[in-house]
Amino acid sequence: MKNTRGSEWHKWDLHLHTASSYDSHYKGKDADELLCKALKDNDISAVAITDHFKIDKDRIFHLRELAPNIVFFPGVELRTDKGANNLHLILIFSNETDLDVLSADFEAIMLRTKSKSRESDETIYWSYEDIVDFCKSHNGLLSIHAGKKSNGIDKEISNALPVKEAIKADIAEFVDFFEVGRKTDIETYHKYVFKDIEEKPIIICSDCHDPRDYIVKESLWIKGKLTFSGLMQCIYQPSERIHIGTIPPALDRVKKNKKANIAYLEVNRKENAKNDDVCWFDMKLPLNSGLVAIIGNKGSGKSAFADIIGQLCKCKTMDSASFLNDNRFRKMPKNYAADYSAKITWLDGHEEETDLSLKDYDTTIEDAQYLPQKYIEEVCNDIGNIFQQEINKVIYSYVDRTERANTTNLEELVLAKSQDINLEITEKQKDVHKLNIQIISLEKKKTSQYQEYVRDSLKKYQENLERHEKSKPIEVKKPLQENRNNEYQNNLNKINLEIDDLNVKIENTKDEITKINLELSDTQQLILKMQALKKEYNVVETLVKEFALKYNLDSINQDISIKLPLEAVVNYKNKLSTEKVIKQLELNGNESQKGLLEKLEEAHQKKENIISNSDAEEKKYQKYLQDLKDWDDEKRRIIGDNESEECLNYFERENEYLQNKIDAEYTSLRQNRDLLFSQIYQLKKKMIGVFEEIYSPVEVEIRKLLGELEETIAFEAEMQMIQSDFAEQVLSSISQRYAGIFKGKAEASNKMSKLLKQTDFNDESSVVELVRNIMLAVDEDIDNSERKIIDKENFYDFLYGLDYLDVSFKLKMGGRDLEELSPGERGIVLLIFYLALSQNSIPIIIDQPEDNLDNQSVYNKLVPCICAAKQKRQVIIVTHNPNIAVACDAEQIICCHMDKNTHTISYSAGAIEDDEIKNNVVDILEGTMPAFDLRRRKYV
Repeated sequence: MKNTRGSEWHKWDLHLHTASSYDSHYKGKDADELLCKALKDNDISAVAITDHFKIDKDRIFHLRELAPNIVFFPGVELRTDKGANNLHLILIFSNETDLDVLSADFEAIMLRTKSKSRESDETIYWSYEDIVDFCKSHNGLLSIHAGKKSNGIDKEISNALPVKEAIKADIAEFVDFFEVGRKTDIETYHKYVFKDIEEKPIIICSDCHDPRDYIVKESLWIKGKLTFSGLMQCIYQPSERIHIGTIPPALDRVKKNKKANIAYLEVNRKENAKNDDVCWFDMKLPLNSGLVAIIGNKGSGKSAFADIIGQLCKCKTMDSASFLNDNRFRKMPKNYAADYSAKITWLDGHEEETDLSLKDYDTTIEDAQYLPQKYIEEVCNDIGNIFQQEINKVIYSYVDRTERANTTNLEELVLAKSQDINLEITEKQKDVHKLNIQIISLEKKKTSQYQEYVRDSLKKYQENLERHEKSKPIEVKKPLQENRNNEYQNNLNKINLEIDDLNVKIENTKDEITKINLELSDTQQLILKMQALKKEYNVVETLVKEFALKYNLDSINQDISIKLPLEAVVNYKNKLSTEKVIKQLELNGNESQKGLLEKLEEAHQKKENIISNSDAEEKKYQKYLQDLKDWDDEKRRIIGDNESEECLNYFERENEYLQNKIDAEYTSLRQNRDLLFSQIYQLKKKMIGVFEEIYSPVEVEIRKLLGELEETIAFEAEMQMIQSDFAEQVLSSISQRYAGIFKGKAEASNKMSKLLKQTDFNDESSVVELVRNIMLAVDEDIDNSERKIIDKENFYDFLYGLDYLDVSFKLKMGGRDLEELSPGERGIVLLIFYLALSQNSIPIIIDQPEDNLDNQSVYNKLVPCICAAKQKRQVIIVTHNPNIAVACDAEQIICCHMDKNTHTISYSAGAIEDDEIKNNVVDILEGTMPAFDLRRRKYV
């Protein structure tokens, strides 16, 4: 058998009249020549000669001589008694049938015996049953006019009465083709007719009666060998085999992208081969641009064929090749691979050749995708990065170019679309951090230790005040003035005034320095914020200019003006710093200048000197005055003021606060934090919409592909714990030495695992409950919380910042996560993406994709994917499953055979309608025809 590309698309015309028809519009001597020219001009490869009431064998022979490259099928158009006695049927017979016998039988049986009203061509007709009997007894195919076409089943039997509908159903039972007159009838038949009966091929033909005026309303394309067997394949899978229109999409795809379709594969033994004992390969095979199914018994060279193409196409997965590896064909010392070279010829004529022992390529770009069996198993057993990366690539390929902006992959796209959300989340997290600091401060005050400390301190200060009142100096009367020296009194009064004045100045200066320090701090913060704003402004200004330049927007005013009083504020800060230095100098002085403190010390010394010269009574009185002042100072210190700490006033206020206000303030702060927590959660959940928008186009394709299968594939975006060490991080922040929910290392770990298992991260209330339970470590024992929680600030920021949660999309099949699927089921998911959803146009080669799959999954899921893939790219599949070769209607089947004596591998290629190929399919994939028949009979 000659190797062929199998089933290919050709233009056919299955209803054509010659001059032998009684109603032919042209009967000139050159009618046949004109007809053949018209067929050639319209690129018709096969026709059925369907003259009215006649099979003219001589004319058919003549046409075959005139156009040997066109296949002519004998046929005839007859009128039946169904309907209004004007229903036309067309019979088409094999091009290999004996024309002498066929025409003689028609003359004897149909014309002379079975015909009715044979007096005229205008009245002659046959019973429907007689037409069917003759057709089937001569292994013919039956076509009927339908739709809006004249003399058709829908025109002649148009009444919707049950009896008329029954007639139509009876006729349709034996019909092989419905011939309609216009393309709109096709949709009607699919919508209304085929929902009640089995789908049948619908065709549009020329129905030409004049070779001078050959017109085809729509081209009829049939995929198959130009044989009667090829035509019969249309009956089994009409949607796969027939296209009505300008060009079939699959053929159009090939014509427009020849560089992505392999035309030939050639493997030859080198002249200088070192292994003379065996010739493994010597072949050149044409390859179909649709689905190529590689079949053969175990060890027949199927995987070798796939590996060789993978090698020639520089595929990245060749490390997983089962034949071209160091343990088989490249195994030392024989290294048979070094004896062979392989060549691939693309449909555009480009050729590439390589040595089969070559392991390194001069490029990282693949010319095809190759999925060896081992690679599929590895990816499906490890559903980590590789699996996700492949899925992400496909999802991204479906995102409209207008939505991609400057991104190059799915991760970048998600980041770009979520930028605004993430910025808002960051701001909320900053607010959470501020609240956490306040909450931690209050929690310290809520401890019994602190409250006891406040009560004790208050009590202590009250006692101190009471005791201090009792220690007030005993009053000493001022000595009588007449007994005093006037000069002494004047000097004493003067120094007292000086001391009082210095004390006032010192306090005022200290107050001014304090005020300056506060102003300096605020000023510095303002300067830093203005500097940050200016820096951001510079960035924005650059972005605006780049934007205007990039999009040629001259109309945009690129001058961004921002007025910041930065210089004035810096000058003010410098002025404050100078004032501070001056005030500190006034207070402390220096080597050349006495400060207020030094002056005060000198004044006190001067006063002591004055008093030392007075009498005993005066000294006693002055001592009393000093003691009274010291006592008053101590009383003021004990009582304090509204700004002082560690004083009676402070602890009275603090105690009042602890008794009446702290709980409400603490509750309010936590409520505000809970509100921010909720807002952050909802912002994160908004990402679900981002994901749904991104993968929506892929979901649409999956629904088209798999329909309403129970175990279909679907995407679900959901909130998910993305921090795998969440439990460890939380527990590492909680000391397990203290009593409570997380006491004991093992118990704490088990408790945390239980809490996480109970949490539905898609439900905000469930996440709130998780955090509430974790917070019991604080709430159940506020006194020890500082010791239990190792770093409260980081702990709270982590727990309430929600960085451990994010939205991610999950791919599910039948409602189950990928992790729950078997390796075989994961393989189905992977293959759906590679085959049906991938928008890559380069060839794809797969080695036994059906492994680990049941036949139902192969038929329901894998078959639709392969059928979808071959419309978009060349698909080459090694298989031992008949569903893939037959149900997918492989355009080409390559049968592998190894001579066990010589180890020579041979390949034969053709279409399933080729007898030899069909027999090989039955023997290899079905286990021989007797085995297939036995199974079929048992099923029945």
